Amino acid sequence: MRLINKLIFLKQILTPRKIYNLVLKEIQYIFGHSRLIYFPNKLTIDIGNVCNLRCPLCPTGRADKSASKGFMKFEEFKKVIDQLGDYLTNLELYNWGEPLLNRDLIKMIHYAKGRNIPVSISTNLNILEGGMAEGLVSTYIDKIFISCDGASPETYAKYRVGGDFDKVISNTTELVEAKKKLNNHYTRLILLFHVFKHNEHEVETVKEVARGLGVELRIDRMRTDMGKEIFERVGDSIERDKDWIPLNPEHCGFDLDGRENRFTCKHLWKTAVINWDGAVLPCCAVYGERYAFGNVFEEPFASIWNNEKYRSARQEILNKREKSPTICHTCKENGFLNF
Repeated sequence: MRLINKLIFLKQILTPRKIYNLVLKEIQYIFGHSRLIYFPNKLTIDIGNVCNLRCPLCPTGRADKSASKGFMKFEEFKKVIDQLGDYLTNLELYNWGEPLLNRDLIKMIHYAKGRNIPVSISTNLNILEGGMAEGLVSTYIDKIFISCDGASPETYAKYRVGGDFDKVISNTTELVEAKKKLNNHYTRLILLFHVFKHNEHEVETVKEVARGLGVELRIDRMRTDMGKEIFERVGDSIERDKDWIPLNPEHCGFDLDGRENRFTCKHLWKTAVINWDGAVLPCCAVYGERYAFGNVFEEPFASIWNNEKYRSARQEILNKREKSPTICHTCKENGFLNF
């Protein structure tokens, strides 16, 4: 079965056009080109930056008002996919919000999968309305990440403010049962456990939770305040959010002694992020349309991908230019490593 699943996945990504696109990407990055003759192979579409939880290190959870709120409509989504779908090997339908709140989600997944695009979502899974479990599973979506940063109700609620641990477990079970009912052995259900100081003692316990549910588990590192991190030095982020950062070096993404991370970035060559309102951003760490490089609802993505902002940002990352008029300059200057 694992071999069959691998073949299904490869069928989606190993088309002549996608292979050619990937080869061009590697060549142009190696030679340090800023004007690109290919399209990104990875795309993040934030189909809605609204969430039902209040996670304290997320700008959406903190009710940050620097980004307009809303949901992408299916016709708008279709317009994006029709431009980029032939080149995509990875499509993420989430970023700053809860994707299950968008009523067009299942329709969007069906459309993307119909174009042979691997699709994933990340959800807090506190809402799973009637029929939604089977609806999701019926799309043969590639991955569903289930954010569950605790192995007990008390620990879970510390960060996932407003969430219900027992409901997450119940809804996960419902997805597992839907897979069985529909004989879907392809879709991967992955419990996503971000390690914080308050839950690092539960790492071994959550492994048992995942086994009991019959799902995969990914242990992931936390990030400091995700709306502020690229606007400040790493050391400042660490100092402010030190009460959240785990002590075990195995689960800590920061150099707590040196207080700085080494900067590196390939996002401008391989990926793009599109907000619900069409704003095109250089990576998933950028919050708010005011830092957009263009708007895909107003002009073709092809013209945005090689406009002055994109080219100047790439040149600065390659140390061929100083102080590009983009958010990428701020990010590089502060030494942020988006791990």
